[in-house]
Amino acid sequence: MSYFGGLGSGKGWNKFNFILTPPEFESIFEELKFYFVITNARVPIDYTATDASYVFDGYKDFFTKIIIGNKEYDKKEHWSYESKIRISITNDINKIGFKEIIDKEGAISAFKLVDPTEPVINISPFYLTFSENKESLSIAYMNTEGTIGLELTYPKVVSFSTDKFNSAIDAQQFNNQLLFNDLVKNIKALSNKPKLQSSTKLYRPNFWISPEAKKLINENRYLKSNGLIIL
Repeated sequence: MSYFGGLGSGKGWNKFNFILTPPEFESIFEELKFYFVITNARVPIDYTATDASYVFDGYKDFFTKIIIGNKEYDKKEHWSYESKIRISITNDINKIGFKEIIDKEGAISAFKLVDPTEPVINISPFYLTFSENKESLSIAYMNTEGTIGLELTYPKVVSFSTDKFNSAIDAQQFNNQLLFNDLVKNIKALSNKPKLQSSTKLYRPNFWISPEAKKLINENRYLKSNGLIIL
């Protein structure tokens, strides 16, 4: 059974943008039941879930190399860090199914597709886009140069293949809504909304950042190149 979430059902997504240090990121999962799962690519035939240490180590690299690093990377190098933190989260591994990949000759591939039977939480980067001429600051558009933190997303509604995606079902009824809420609560306990100062204007962007991350974040290349300071 496949599902389709979010905008395709006309209702959008729950989104939460944040910046934490690597130890803080790991701490928000403490005492929670969760599993990291790759849902955006095929996986080996014996795959069940991704080790948490792989994701936590991946975020440490992403934070130090991409978010506060001073080196400019090409797309391939950037993706090598970003891909490790583009991951899904579920509180019930039994809700993650798989589909075999069969080629034209009928042979079964050494890889398979991940097929969640209930909506999962997704982690991905979020980005700043700044225009000095327009005096505008946005986090609504993808801008790899402005990679600044992480985004949690969870669909507000989902539709399932069992009725050919015709029905929109409230995703709050699934347990991962509770996990999403717990993660947001844990992040907010460590952080607050910042102010961002340009040479001419003070902005109040819609993301959360911890005091510890704030001590480091102004080393971000995009902030420095645009004369921006997070306060």
